[in-house]
Amino acid sequence: MDAVVIHYDVVPFDVVPNVRLYGVRYEKEERISVNSREEAENIQVPGKVILVRMKDDFVINIGVNMAYSFHKIINVKGIAIPVKITGEAVQLSYKPISEALGFIGLDIEFTPDVPFITIETEEGSKIISVSTIRDIKPEIPRDSKTPEKKKRKRARAKKSRKRRKIKSKGSRKS
Repeated sequence: MDAVVIHYDVVPFDVVPNVRLYGVRYEKEERISVNSREEAENIQVPGKVILVRMKDDFVINIGVNMAYSFHKIINVKGIAIPVKITGEAVQLSYKPISEALGFIGLDIEFTPDVPFITIETEEGSKIISVSTIRDIKPEIPRDSKTPEKKKRKRARAKKSRKRRKIKSKGSRKS
């Protein structure tokens, strides 16, 4: 199947000291032939973002390490960072993004002062926290390695078949 491969340069954009957005800038476009989606997913160039558009699907391959990547190239309108956190309320500081770039992801350093950020995009707002980036699982205590005793299945007593009692005299005579 025919596909269009679009190459983008990655442009880092510092918003605040703890947050860096990664924008993309169009570089070039080429037509190729791919046999499957898996083949399209293997097309990567280090330091670049590759978008492979097929007939009814697309694949984004990111050649840059980042903490959080978006599912597609989006326009970010602004980022809100918590300034003051009390028990019941959070006061946010909003930083508008004036760059005319599409963004593909971000790097963030979480601190006790900045436990999360809110990103406002054309599609709506999204809260990104530590649990969004890292899959935090509770620790399960390990059981000791002592083997368990096997339980025996007890044989059940067989039930005797009940004979049907026939009350006619003909069956008793024979």
